Amino acid sequence: MLSPSGASTSVSSRSSALPISIGDDDAFFRKHVNVPASCKIKVVVAEYHNEALTFIHRSIGAKRIPLDGLKLLHVDSHPDLCIPNVPSSEIISQPYEMLKHIDIENWIFPAIFAKYINHVIWLHPPWSNQLTNRHPTQYFIGQCKSSENLAVNIPEPYFYNEGIYAHRSDMKSLVPFTLTVSTIHESNTMCSACTDITSELINEAFILDVDLDAFSTQDPFREFYSAEQFALIDKLFTAPRPPPLGLHPGTREVDAATATSVEAKVVFESASLAAKVVCDEHKAHLSSLWRWMRTLATGAPAVDEERVPSVCDPHELLALATLLLSLAPDTFSPRVHAAIQTTHATALRLVQQHSDTTSMPRLGINDDLSDLDEIGQLRLSHCSLSTESGSPEPPKEKQQRVDSEDLNDSEKTDVAMMACLHDLWKSLADRENYPLPHHVSTAQEQGELVAGLESLLNRLHNPCLITVARSVEDGYTPAEQVADLQMQFFEALRRIYGVEILSVVLDYDGAADDAPTLRSMGFEVVEARGEAQVTSSSSLGERHMRCQPLNYLNLAFTSL
Repeated sequence: MLSPSGASTSVSSRSSALPISIGDDDAFFRKHVNVPASCKIKVVVAEYHNEALTFIHRSIGAKRIPLDGLKLLHVDSHPDLCIPNVPSSEIISQPYEMLKHIDIENWIFPAIFAKYINHVIWLHPPWSNQLTNRHPTQYFIGQCKSSENLAVNIPEPYFYNEGIYAHRSDMKSLVPFTLTVSTIHESNTMCSACTDITSELINEAFILDVDLDAFSTQDPFREFYSAEQFALIDKLFTAPRPPPLGLHPGTREVDAATATSVEAKVVFESASLAAKVVCDEHKAHLSSLWRWMRTLATGAPAVDEERVPSVCDPHELLALATLLLSLAPDTFSPRVHAAIQTTHATALRLVQQHSDTTSMPRLGINDDLSDLDEIGQLRLSHCSLSTESGSPEPPKEKQQRVDSEDLNDSEKTDVAMMACLHDLWKSLADRENYPLPHHVSTAQEQGELVAGLESLLNRLHNPCLITVARSVEDGYTPAEQVADLQMQFFEALRRIYGVEILSVVLDYDGAADDAPTLRSMGFEVVEARGEAQVTSSSSLGERHMRCQPLNYLNLAFTSL
């Protein structure tokens, strides 16, 4: 709601299961009302976005939020709708073991498959277009009949490029969910998308989940990999183009807002069949690449020299070995590095021997790669990173090094690194058509986006939990802007909800330095990493809530 002057007013008139908010002018209530800790909205600020799922688990276990039927209002530059390489049974029976294997791009779907989130509303900035905007639409996540892997039936490049698409008929243990996608709008507009969101969330428990990169976004890989490296990633990991939908000419162009249910069904089914063809072929190709990378991680050459021409394309093997050798020298153990060098030499020799063979298959199905010999013989000094550049490791690689289960087990570390690179490179492929969002915002743009989000939140009742990801360490939020972005967001929270009903947890490095500023604004910061623990009864209760819900949650998940 906006006052005549344009400033956001109190939202105390909104209906909510939680205590009403208190506006800036309600001095009497501010002085005399003491909101119980159990009734406050918890605001959790973490560094990595996948940590939000841990806090959601804990809040469910503490019975502070419902076990099922939750809506997720996900404000982010990225959808985070990939699927982790975790057996579907583990998501249900071992949720805390599962948390060890999720990452920033794949933490939402486990919550959907576990049935405690049934609607994701992705609000994104104008420069992010990884998914098509849509009104609330039902889809299914389920287990592939041919494996225990999870897949989803959304026929878009974001999903089949990752190899996580499956036709509904090819899945079992189906779990329905709803997806809404919309751009963050200007604060003075009320479009059909806003109407959809408000109507979907009315009288429903929802989590407000915000990544600060929604207001200013970096692609952390654009300055890390060279053009030659990106060329190799594209050649190896780009999915084939989908076949034409084969629709009747009259239904080729369908407006989703006005299409009849029959037209929409025809278009969706045609797109689903096309996505199935693409994804089946792409998954087979990704599996082949992973077999080579997994073999190399054990310290053995990818394939025997005698078997290369019969089991794989030497050009493709050469491209993979070249890409791996172009990484920093200490990326792998010496044993694995030697195996990659052997594989590279073998593949290069075979390519040179067959350079005049026109019948030999070439890497990829979309392009004329007759110049692959040149790519395969790139000088590694041109393709690799300069050791003098001071470039940091890619964020996901850096995190994988730190999170390795056993740093003394070099093979386990090498396998984990290969798995990380495999997942990363399939996400980075085909940047010309599907680039990661990159837009470092001006102060004016940041203010407009925060105001747009604030305008929407003023139309909604209070969330049951607020999670915030800083995303600085993984490189997606500009480090020089994160402090201002976080402060702008908390100022918006103060205007929308007031400070009396908010309870703040700061769980990231450097949080102790930020806590005094928030307290000076009136926020109750019950915990800040690096700060001495307070021993008041309320803070003891808060710490008990955060640390104890695990046993209950294990029981809750086994009952699903």
